[in-house]
Amino acid sequence: MIDNKELVFVVDENNNPLEPQLRTVAHKNGLWHRTSGIWVINKNKQILCQKRSLKKDVNPGKWEAFFGGHLAPEEEYDHNAASEAGEELGIAVKKENLFPCKIFKSDKPNHKEFQFVFALRIDENLNNFNFEKDEIDQLDWISIEKVNDILVNQKNPEWVLKPWDEEVINWLYTL
Repeated sequence: MIDNKELVFVVDENNNPLEPQLRTVAHKNGLWHRTSGIWVINKNKQILCQKRSLKKDVNPGKWEAFFGGHLAPEEEYDHNAASEAGEELGIAVKKENLFPCKIFKSDKPNHKEFQFVFALRIDENLNNFNFEKDEIDQLDWISIEKVNDILVNQKNPEWVLKPWDEEVINWLYTL
């Protein structure tokens, strides 16, 4: 759910905790904060991708190869990842079922984040997801090869691009 009063886990450039701030303030002022990113993959090596809702304040209407969100103050990365994936997809997700990759640092001028990337293996039909309509317009299973081509080779501007896409995709091949 989109919440303009959401407090986020603000940190310094070394990922040390600071005073929480409103999400909008953190983005507007380019404050470092923590996020989780969950890449959902199935046994056929397809990645569950989402088309972001037009209601989103960041990258509305763009496609994205992961799910996730901002950590609340004092929240742990794995707890947030399980919670966000569960809320956004409408399924039960336990943090024990997440595969941790690593924490990536992104220093875009107005979006400075430490994103802990996880993978989640799920073999579900698209109709089994009761996704959050305020967050997501559409879901699709897309082959890992095609996602790699879109994000890494084409750098398609209709997709949310992260500087670590190639490293994460290479890691997903090993799962």
